[in-house]
Amino acid sequence: MPMRNASINDNKMSQNASPFENLRTRAIAWCKDFEQYKEEVRMFAERLRVEYISYLGARSTDVEFHKLDERLERLDAEGTTLSPRLQVGDDGFVYFGLTLFLREGSHCLEEHVRVGVQRVQGKWRMRWNQIESGNISDKTPQTFFEKVTAAMLEKFSTPFYKIRGQLGFIPTFSNDHLVLVPTSDPLVASEDQNAAGGGSAA
Repeated sequence: MPMRNASINDNKMSQNASPFENLRTRAIAWCKDFEQYKEEVRMFAERLRVEYISYLGARSTDVEFHKLDERLERLDAEGTTLSPRLQVGDDGFVYFGLTLFLREGSHCLEEHVRVGVQRVQGKWRMRWNQIESGNISDKTPQTFFEKVTAAMLEKFSTPFYKIRGQLGFIPTFSNDHLVLVPTSDPLVASEDQNAAGGGSAA
């Protein structure tokens, strides 16, 4: 009986509250739920790192987290940490960065990964750069680690001059100045070359 009376009193208070009080109550409850969700994402990220280190047979210092900005790009100046720094995306996923340190002697190459995670109906989904996982209940399947590692192995099996990415540029001359044009926009490069040639002819 006391529990029923408390519920009735809560309903009366909600009915008597102002629109702003109702809005504030709903917003605070949403924020608390979201903070709890982010904490669960943080725990998932930490577990993912440990599981991937174990799969690779690497040391704990070979795989660390890095920070992402609002555009989900790596913040180089922030360095790396052993705790994930979460960045909320606009696609329902929460993102964090992973850095793999591939060292040998004085040589070191860093491989950067952007990981997004989302939980729906108790199941996790993950985006590892362009590779997406299926539903994950608990531990990340080894088959997924095999897939993302195979993608990196393929990258490092490709001659560097054949690798094409979003940072690729091609040189072209425009008004007697050398400029760099993104490879994704060759039409602009062609137009600049034509313009430069026309100017010389004139």
